[in-house]
Amino acid sequence: MLLVHDLNDKDSKEIIPLLPSESKILSREINNIKGCIGCFNCWIKTPGRCIIEDSYTEMPKYILEGGTFVIITQIKYGCYTSYVKNVIDRSIGFLLPFFQTVNGELHHLPRYNNDNLKFIVIGYGDDVTSEEEQTFKDLIKGNATNLCFSDYKAYVVKTPLDIKKIIKSL
Repeated sequence: MLLVHDLNDKDSKEIIPLLPSESKILSREINNIKGCIGCFNCWIKTPGRCIIEDSYTEMPKYILEGGTFVIITQIKYGCYTSYVKNVIDRSIGFLLPFFQTVNGELHHLPRYNNDNLKFIVIGYGDDVTSEEEQTFKDLIKGNATNLCFSDYKAYVVKTPLDIKKIIKSL
């Protein structure tokens, strides 16, 4: 399992022990991340590998090896936090620079066979409106389509305690 999260240290310490022991965990608290520079080298010059050297250089490898890609993010205006959005951007090498039509929309082709991968996103916040919740779920559906994940789930919860319940059920 690959977990990317923006939880604070206290909540993180309650969630991490619930994960399988071989899980890879990336968070803004413990891993440095630089922003995507849009060079597309991960598509062309170094396929599947970002040229920026930090903890996120090999995101496609982490996603593939994890089997299940889990994101835990605070919901901000129906979207991810900026940290999680940056991680998604740095994962673009997971795809090919070529296109296909999916449900009448143009999307990238997968670089790898990811038929058995799962994508699970848990958004949290105690003040999320119903409109923000719907925007968030639509965003996750779009990202799942963009990343060529057919097996995905989006959850919206209020507290880290609710996150623990979902993680235990995975």
